Amino acid sequence: MTSSRPEKPPTARDGDLWDALRRQEPEALGELFSRYAAAVHAYAVRHTGSYAYADDAVQAAFVTAWRHFGRSDPGPLKYDTALPWLLAIARNELRNTARARRRLTQFLLRQPAPLSHPDHAESVAARVDSEKHIQAVRAALSALPAHERETVELVYWAELSIADAAVVLGVAEGTVKARLSRARRRLPALLEEHR
Repeated sequence: MTSSRPEKPPTARDGDLWDALRRQEPEALGELFSRYAAAVHAYAVRHTGSYAYADDAVQAAFVTAWRHFGRSDPGPLKYDTALPWLLAIARNELRNTARARRRLTQFLLRQPAPLSHPDHAESVAARVDSEKHIQAVRAALSALPAHERETVELVYWAELSIADAAVVLGVAEGTVKARLSRARRRLPALLEEHR
């Protein structure tokens, strides 16, 4: 958007495009955009000092122009060019945007100071460490014979009593105790291997 002049001579007068807009022909708005978007953008940049706000203003101005024709018939074009009308719309859009930014700033200033939020890095690190530890324990348990591993999982992870674990496994309580004893002797060495 460097020049407010079209690169090729316009094929239709602004008055003809205006009449086409009155008939709700979107191509007419496209032609007006091609002709005047750069001029509207240059005005908006100078008004706001921001290319981003100017981009938004151009978009809003042409959308508003289209909606204006959709709501009511504005009658014939009063000037030789539609540019003054488009700039007036852009000016109103810029005012509305500035007013909205002011209101937002005032609203934010009235809000209480945010509560301090704890740093979650420590809890995330602890969780990662916990997962690594669990993976090491699982690897060590997988090295145990299946009957000892099942016994450890039922008694320590599922928190069953020895009597309940014996019922689940279909063995005597003494067998559950013996399996736990053997597993407790082997697990420290297995944990060291899997860290």
